[in-house]
Amino acid sequence: MNISLRQPLSRRTVVKGLGAAIALPFLEAMLPRVVRGQAAAAAAGASTLAGASPVNRLLFLYIPNGVEIASWYPEQAGRDYTFSRTLAPLAPHKDDFLILNGLALQPATLDSAGDHAKAMGCYLTNVQILKTVTDNIRAGISADQVVANAVGGRTRFPSLELGLDYGRMEGACDPGYACIYSNNVSWRNETTPAVKEVNPRIVFDRLFGRATATDHQGESHDQQETYNRSILDFARQNLKRLSGELGKTDRDRMDEYLTSIREIERRLDTPPEDLKALPPGVERPLRVPDTFKDHFRLMADLQILAIQQDVTRISTFTLGIEQSRRTYNEIGIPEEHHGLTHHAGNPEKIEKVCQIDHYIVQQFAYFLEKMKSVQEGDATLLDNSMVVFGNGNGNAVRHDHKNLPIVLAGRGAGTLNPGRHIIYPEDMPVANLWLSLMDRMGVEGVERHGDSTGRLPGLSG
Repeated sequence: MNISLRQPLSRRTVVKGLGAAIALPFLEAMLPRVVRGQAAAAAAGASTLAGASPVNRLLFLYIPNGVEIASWYPEQAGRDYTFSRTLAPLAPHKDDFLILNGLALQPATLDSAGDHAKAMGCYLTNVQILKTVTDNIRAGISADQVVANAVGGRTRFPSLELGLDYGRMEGACDPGYACIYSNNVSWRNETTPAVKEVNPRIVFDRLFGRATATDHQGESHDQQETYNRSILDFARQNLKRLSGELGKTDRDRMDEYLTSIREIERRLDTPPEDLKALPPGVERPLRVPDTFKDHFRLMADLQILAIQQDVTRISTFTLGIEQSRRTYNEIGIPEEHHGLTHHAGNPEKIEKVCQIDHYIVQQFAYFLEKMKSVQEGDATLLDNSMVVFGNGNGNAVRHDHKNLPIVLAGRGAGTLNPGRHIIYPEDMPVANLWLSLMDRMGVEGVERHGDSTGRLPGLSG
């Protein structure tokens, strides 16, 4: 791999070999010389990256089943609010996100029953889904896929869909509604969901593995694993030559990048602590982590790596399917999450729902911290992203689809002004938010999405 740095290094530069393509993180060497000089000055506190054009990203993280809304929103609007119990883990990042209050998912209220199916099926499509228990489904294109169709061609993957539960894809899961609605937040068109991947090993192989899945058919599991591990070893050898021409800041950034990939590999390859000796001929399966926290963090790290290396700029991540039967034994709650949300005012059950909500928000705080740790020039990966953390049910016990719990993190490459709690007029369409984010991703010519009535004001200050 011969790369001369007389000209700026391309943002699309990759290390190729063994059928793999490892993209590079953002480096100062990718900036024009004059901007690179300003970057060095900025590191000394003297300037900013004037003239640089940051890449914007759009990520959606979907919470299943709704939340205990009384413990979600702060009482005060503006910047000087006091954190609610549930959102308290986000306090260290207060200046990095907006709390959006008052947004509604009106298409989910247009028919009785089926509120879980409608919550997820309508969340990003913002249309009324067809009530059916057969495969004669109808939803609409989701906001993430509108963006992917417009700008996804600039990256290897137009979009990336991740999740923590597969869920059923046939039959009925909610009264009158097919399971496919309750299990998919991203839709390529009105009849085709963009199916998520739950297994972190498969996601890792997609991001860093061979170019085609048929190159090495017939290999044993051990051969496949050896091949996968060799990809980064090969990349390191080639990167040594490149690193010799990089400045210290870029070398440090490259080391951090490769270390983060190796850490994910280690977590994928580490057997469970309680794994005993296996009988002859039995292989350890590709493993999904046992706890919500471990599974979330591994998938989150993969999602962050994907946007860091510009493999994609659009991604959805569902933290569970609607009507999820997940339990949270790791925090002492053995009851199913969905069942607890139907608490009928029982104080003990309400308390457990609040604990689960708090635990999920703790993981989102980890997500933000991880994104803030990745530098891109004098900004961070979070600065150059828009991260939506929310749900289509609203109040978990009522499934009213009003006052949706929405947090919008990041600065959108300078297009968002975070650090505030904004209260909108009641029943403001959440589709107005999606339309506003589309604008910031460079989507042109879209004046309406679902039931939108215009752009959402206040996001820029």
